[in-house]
Amino acid sequence: MAVLSLAILAFFFYPRLVPEPAAIATDATFKQVVLDPPPLEADGQVLVSAGDFLPLAGGSADWYNGQGVLRGAGSARVVAGSPVATLNGEPRQLKVPPRLVGDKLYIPLQLALAVLGTSSSQGGSDLPLPPLRGSTGVHFRYYPVYDLQARYDPASGEIQGELLLAYQNPFLTPLRQLNFNLPANAPFGNGASLAVTRAVVNNRPVAVHFKGSRLEVPLPRALAPRETLSVVLSFKTVVPPGDMRLGRDGNLSTVSGWYPILAPPTEDTWAGVAGTAYGDPYFAGAAYYLVRLTLPSGYQVLASSRLTGRQERGEWTDWSFNSDQPVREFAFTAAPDWQFTTRQAGRVQLVVASRGEMAPAVLDVAARALEFFQKLYGPYPYSYLHIAFVPLDNLAGMEYPGLLLLSNRKPYNPAVVVHEVAHQWWYNLVGNDTRQAAWIDEGLAEYSTLLFYRHFDPGLYQAKLAEITQLAARTGAPINLPLEEYGSEQDYRQAVYNRGAMFWLELERMAGEEQLKEALAYVQRYYRYEIIPPRALLTIITYYGKLDSNNFSPFLRNK
Repeated sequence: MAVLSLAILAFFFYPRLVPEPAAIATDATFKQVVLDPPPLEADGQVLVSAGDFLPLAGGSADWYNGQGVLRGAGSARVVAGSPVATLNGEPRQLKVPPRLVGDKLYIPLQLALAVLGTSSSQGGSDLPLPPLRGSTGVHFRYYPVYDLQARYDPASGEIQGELLLAYQNPFLTPLRQLNFNLPANAPFGNGASLAVTRAVVNNRPVAVHFKGSRLEVPLPRALAPRETLSVVLSFKTVVPPGDMRLGRDGNLSTVSGWYPILAPPTEDTWAGVAGTAYGDPYFAGAAYYLVRLTLPSGYQVLASSRLTGRQERGEWTDWSFNSDQPVREFAFTAAPDWQFTTRQAGRVQLVVASRGEMAPAVLDVAARALEFFQKLYGPYPYSYLHIAFVPLDNLAGMEYPGLLLLSNRKPYNPAVVVHEVAHQWWYNLVGNDTRQAAWIDEGLAEYSTLLFYRHFDPGLYQAKLAEITQLAARTGAPINLPLEEYGSEQDYRQAVYNRGAMFWLELERMAGEEQLKEALAYVQRYYRYEIIPPRALLTIITYYGKLDSNNFSPFLRNK
């Protein structure tokens, strides 16, 4: 298992505490890296921001009034909108002309590589890249492997666990420490606790540093770009009584945020856990998950991964899970009296865990939503989608990768199912900073729900649109405030969910429905398993929707 873990690998992390980068040779192709600002597409051609891409390989770009000079191993002159460039003094016909997007000059990737002295007969996303340099603006598409083993006693709420993490540095700079979030120790945890009792890096014990919901793991030596390491963390988590996302209600447990989770990078630091009990106070990068849970025999488990094995061992039973593809996190729910109802939707097995609730109706809605969003945004890459009715007092539903939770304390609402299915694209497949930019996943999940009902039930669409419009009108708060600034669950929901949905509807009106669909489908292709920065999303919307950045001002603060 450890060999498999070290082979699949990693995610992106902590770009602050690093020295100046050195150029590294790479056999990577364009599709194996993520660029910031994002590339764009036009007529089958890839466009990159000249002023950001060329310096990554030692080149430069200068432009004024749409005229640019590009330098690398050679040089080129371009004019925005003109299909003719001058490359090393010779005219060159371009399939797609350069264009200005906001304050960025975008040029064809093939031209950029020619200026840098990299020639290739290949096209599209398989173009090989030259040696790269930079502390920001690029990272490799590496995803870590979480190999989790844990024993959970629902009676006491105690989890004894061990995490074996295989991690590969995806940056062009060395890393000197890894940072983890401990969500159970934050207000999100509802009085839970998570303690790490042992840490080992590459078979060497290390002393870690705790700061509430934050864990710092120093590395014995700097981790070079693209180099791999393993981390072992032994931990103990206590799941408290309560009808929350991390809690026990009678013999039913809902367990999320229960293990150390790598903290994602944000600008020049790392992303911690917000100090709110509402919203989604933490987020995570995508990773592969291999999990073995041991619970008392008689309990049944439904999780945010595919069940791959179950072995009875007297009073205890081992449950094994595999995520198929990268996911944001691993959550599970357990009870001794689940009734499982299943249905096949294409290659996806739908499973509803209930105790007398409306499982067939849920399966109908989930299957239709799954088919609709795949046509709209792109394929759902997992073989499973699990749904469980659990006692959530403060929420109608909650999303996890491949696992949707529906409250059995509230009347059944099919729109909640549609909303949570939409989150599989907006939160899981494409992630975002839910503490600072919840308008992305929550706004898009609400907007996607409206699109679903516009297509399947126009009358219900009009009713839901009227409700959202009325609630959105109660606030003028920007939709992109940090969680803490909203101050209350109600204010947060009115701004982020309702006004957030109105934001996307307004963009649809200005850009056109098909253009917005095209933009969002491209986001799903390029940022799959990644975390999209808000400015990158706005760049893509601006480009495909032919919008001006001022179009965002009524909704966003400090866009």
